[in-house]
Amino acid sequence: MNEQQLRHILSDIAEDIAPGDEINVWPVIEKRLAVQALHAQILSRPSKHFDQPNISRQVAWATLSVLLIGLVFLATPQGRVWAQEFMQFFTRARTDALPVQPWQLTPQPTIAPGTAAPDPASILEAKLSVDEVEEQSGFAVKEPTWMPEHLILVGATYDPPRSLIRIFYRLEESNGLVLKEEFYYSPDTCALCNEVGASASVETVQIGNSMGEYVQGVWKLTESGPVWENDPYLQTLRWQVDGAAFELQYMGPPDRLTKKDLVKIASSLK
Repeated sequence: MNEQQLRHILSDIAEDIAPGDEINVWPVIEKRLAVQALHAQILSRPSKHFDQPNISRQVAWATLSVLLIGLVFLATPQGRVWAQEFMQFFTRARTDALPVQPWQLTPQPTIAPGTAAPDPASILEAKLSVDEVEEQSGFAVKEPTWMPEHLILVGATYDPPRSLIRIFYRLEESNGLVLKEEFYYSPDTCALCNEVGASASVETVQIGNSMGEYVQGVWKLTESGPVWENDPYLQTLRWQVDGAAFELQYMGPPDRLTKKDLVKIASSLK
């Protein structure tokens, strides 16, 4: 039995346990079993103390058993919770209340009346076209090929210190949607890898051939420090492809842009 036949059999088993449109378990299983594959290679090496054919068969059956257990486990609610923790596009803080942050103690620069703050995170500074941002950054910027009609492209910004690109779309009654693209080299330098509150409900979603995570909520600033609130008026979707981190963040009425819409936008990026 070759790998393709084994994958087909296991997929049929998983489909009987959990419908395929709920979650694609293969990417998680393959990552989780990378260590087992390495151990299998070590154990399959010739040894003067053991019979090689017997060891190879044992390794094959052990690997098959782990795959079956993994499929059954990931098809259960507990398994999906484990899968969400394993992906970790969102990491949870220990609590929903953080201490006062150092940047909160730094006085904000005085801005002349009627002058917009030079913050590339603001939609007010989205004065560049996508082509201009692509030229400045040197990156191949991806854009959605599908977008709801009530969202209008405003412009883009580029944040060189973070290698972070933002493309803004305005909704009539709010700031709307921002697509963020970041090319990073380690989790320590990833601007799109910040924490969510301990009580945040993180959901795993399928984005094309990749896995992503979705959450509702926001850190709201108080005099005592940021406090997490599970606010449906702020929705965030994150995923990674080929060394780039992506985020869709929507601020507005939840009935105007749903989780399904965000996933469809993300899947349409080209």
